[in-house]
Amino acid sequence: MKTVFIVLDVIIATGVFLFILMSLPKVANYLKGVFGGKQKPLPKAKKIHKFAVLIPARNESAVIGTLLKSIDAQTFSRDGYDIFVAVESAHDPTCAIAEKYGAEVYFKRDFSKNGKGYVLEELIDNIFKNRNDRGYEAFIVIDADNVLESDYFDKLNDALDAGYDIAVGYRNSKNWNGGWVAADTGLTFTRYSRFANYAKAQNGETVLLTGTCYYIKADIVRAHGGWKWHSLTEDVELTMVAAINGYKTTYIDDAVFYDEQPTDLKTSIKQRKRWVKGFFNNSAKYNERLFNGLIYGGGANRRSCLEAVLGASGMVCFAIFFAAYIVCNTVLAIRYFDTPIAFMALYRIIGAVAGYLLALYLDTVVVLFVERKRVKMKFLRKVQAVLMRPVYSLLYVPVAVSALSRKVEWSPIEHKVNTIDGGK
Repeated sequence: MKTVFIVLDVIIATGVFLFILMSLPKVANYLKGVFGGKQKPLPKAKKIHKFAVLIPARNESAVIGTLLKSIDAQTFSRDGYDIFVAVESAHDPTCAIAEKYGAEVYFKRDFSKNGKGYVLEELIDNIFKNRNDRGYEAFIVIDADNVLESDYFDKLNDALDAGYDIAVGYRNSKNWNGGWVAADTGLTFTRYSRFANYAKAQNGETVLLTGTCYYIKADIVRAHGGWKWHSLTEDVELTMVAAINGYKTTYIDDAVFYDEQPTDLKTSIKQRKRWVKGFFNNSAKYNERLFNGLIYGGGANRRSCLEAVLGASGMVCFAIFFAAYIVCNTVLAIRYFDTPIAFMALYRIIGAVAGYLLALYLDTVVVLFVERKRVKMKFLRKVQAVLMRPVYSLLYVPVAVSALSRKVEWSPIEHKVNTIDGGK
């Protein structure tokens, strides 16, 4: 029986080893996020560039006014951008709010296709056809529930002036105190910003686009024949395309925008099903090109291609080995109930689970400490976010199973938070 336990210990050790090995790029970026100092600011732009601000806003009258007010308060020259708001119906109250702030309203025409990517394709095609004389140099994609710090466009203008093809800022949360679901979802994006993109920008890697508030050069969109990224996660798709083509991207740590997070588990699960399905669909679509970019180069960002190819494989391997370890020890505990063997198996189960929980708790505490000035969460909410992190993370298992075994379609999520840190 001693040999059996040795084999089981090898199983869990192998899972941990594979996780670390396949996650080395992520681990390196994480450590740089923890120990790195303030990001060196970009040089101030020598000119005012011209942007088209694109806001898909179907039935978003509850929140779009706050976004447009934050755009109106930008320190960037009003001559440097035009605002386009895409809706589905003239009866949508969003139209009147958009027009109040000087935005041009575009009505969606093709209702046979759902999703943000298709709306952006229609809108950009219309701009190329009817507004090409305005000389837009880049498109800024913004969600209707966002709020921008007053210098956000100035920071993007600096990045465009510095020659970056794509740039994105720091994604903060509007409702840190809206419940544990909102808190842990917000911390997910904090990790993407500070513990991934912060290092990627310094290493010359392709930054991760997480939904919103990024710009992409108009020439790149035009070279692709328009907006051609229509997946359930068009941001992940565009990130992969940028890595394959070696587009020059950056992350701007002091360019801050705010985003509303779901406050209930049902909405969070629906959102994460779309993320998981979109990620795997894009991996299937682009993995061959990512692998070719990794091996042959050809202008691709090799390190970013490697990380994209590895994807979540490290976590998947760990989950498989961890589950096997727990199941085998559980079988032994039941089979040899009330014997030293059973106690040894239980001891190993408790140790493995405790180690897993400790790792998640420690990670959440580190994130909260490093980003304590920007995570405006009450103390008790922080405690709750730490304690509920394992639940939030483990929910990805049934979410992934459901997403991979069923058809997942794009569906809107209701937004209603109009103040920063507006949760109770």
